[in-house]
Amino acid sequence: MTTLIPSRPIQPHIQTTCSTCSSGFEFPVPEPRPAAGTRLEIRCWKCGSAEAHVFYPGQVPGASTSTATPPKTPTRRKGRGTQESPLETGYYDLLGVPVTATTEDIKKAYRRMAIKHHPDKNPSDPNAAERFNAIAIAYQTLSDPALRRKYNEQGPKESQPEGGFVDPEEVFSAIFGGEKFVSIIGNISLARDMKAALEEAEDAEVDAKRERDAKGRIILSEEEKKAKDEKERRVNAEKAAERSARIAKLVEQLTSKLSVFTEAASGPDDKEMLRSWKMTCELEAEDLKAESYGVDLLHAVGFVYASKAKHFLATHQSFLGVGGWLHNVQGKYHVFSETVSTLRSAIELKAMFDQIQAAEKAGLSPEEKKRLEEAAAEKGLHALFKGAKLEIESVLRETCDRVLEDPALAAAPTSGGRTTQAVAAASKSGSISSTRSLSPTGFAGNFASAVGFGSSTPAQSAAASEAAARAAAAAQRAELRAIGLQILGEAYMAVKKDGAEGAEADDFVKVETKESKARDSARERGERR
Repeated sequence: MTTLIPSRPIQPHIQTTCSTCSSGFEFPVPEPRPAAGTRLEIRCWKCGSAEAHVFYPGQVPGASTSTATPPKTPTRRKGRGTQESPLETGYYDLLGVPVTATTEDIKKAYRRMAIKHHPDKNPSDPNAAERFNAIAIAYQTLSDPALRRKYNEQGPKESQPEGGFVDPEEVFSAIFGGEKFVSIIGNISLARDMKAALEEAEDAEVDAKRERDAKGRIILSEEEKKAKDEKERRVNAEKAAERSARIAKLVEQLTSKLSVFTEAASGPDDKEMLRSWKMTCELEAEDLKAESYGVDLLHAVGFVYASKAKHFLATHQSFLGVGGWLHNVQGKYHVFSETVSTLRSAIELKAMFDQIQAAEKAGLSPEEKKRLEEAAAEKGLHALFKGAKLEIESVLRETCDRVLEDPALAAAPTSGGRTTQAVAAASKSGSISSTRSLSPTGFAGNFASAVGFGSSTPAQSAAASEAAARAAAAAQRAELRAIGLQILGEAYMAVKKDGAEGAEADDFVKVETKESKARDSARERGERR
């Protein structure tokens, strides 16, 4: 017997993902069709939490999905808008901020929305990429004073930057450091790291339901074990190759930067070059601190540079390298404390999400939900930064080791300078904060006095003297490189935030456009005058 299946009128649905339990779901488009930028409250079918969803026409199947600019909104009117009453508010609606929002409000809103709606976090939502792109465009416009003024007065068509908008993934990755830090720490892929963390969370959720043995280990078949081992080998090989290429590039760039000092200095006691190099490092640090999370990154990089330089100098200048051993212990303690701090941040983030989920089940007002989401986004960003910082420091430690122990120094020509009490000279010039004990003739004297050739023929003595001179020259260049690295690191660590304004801009996601670069150049030219 044939079963008669009932039907219903066609009604378009929008697919999305619950930010609380990560379950995919869909809901019908309300009729009459809501205006673009309307905030909808959707209840998740699985966990029952209320999910905030910003509607715009491109989400509806069959509708245009162009993301060059977000669609027009009902708040658009004819004529010309003002800063207090914009021509339209679509970008503000996408970020969920009022038209009076400050730069800090816009920054926080972008971070919250970008993390929440990133495509990798919402793999079952076909509209996630479009929404993520629209959020990036809205942020790039409203975070730039000139573009925001144009948008408020004339709308989105007149507020596009010259050369177009920056790729959304680049904006997201610029949350930490930005373009100016690439030559110092390499590229940080937040999207990749977030995707990996989400995949691990999904695997952990699946593994929680798997059968386990008496010791609590998951029972795997032989095929599953082989597949798991193969995946781990492939992932580890990819990471190792990527890390190796990244470090090789950073070694090249750091060596080139330090050569400005090592090739110009006549020796470790060249006071004029020490002062000049210190000033160069301080100017670079002042420029870098304006980047997103600039001060925090400078402190992290500076700590590694200075500690590695001190370790190198202490190892080569103290009896049996005891001083270097002490610095090594201090470095390991720092790594341990940073790891604990990162784990603590992850635990706090999980507790915040648990708090949001419990509050939603008990009933939560939209204002309270927004407050908790903002707090969770801030903690999530803090946890991401802690993890990124651990990786950055690990990469930089290996980079510094390879720069300071560069075998090419052995073949380097002498600079013709003297090797004397470097720290005393540098300290008097304000370059190095710690004191170190060198022999009166530094590395060269230590090496020469240790050779002790005794009686030999004139030819042997000449050959030995030439070898000692080459070794002494290489040792001096190695010492100069370590001194230069320590001065650079201490200049980075000395950077401070400029009061309230600096504190606000420190973790600002700065987006470079042709217009903003032109304004910065004009401002710098004006300051020189």
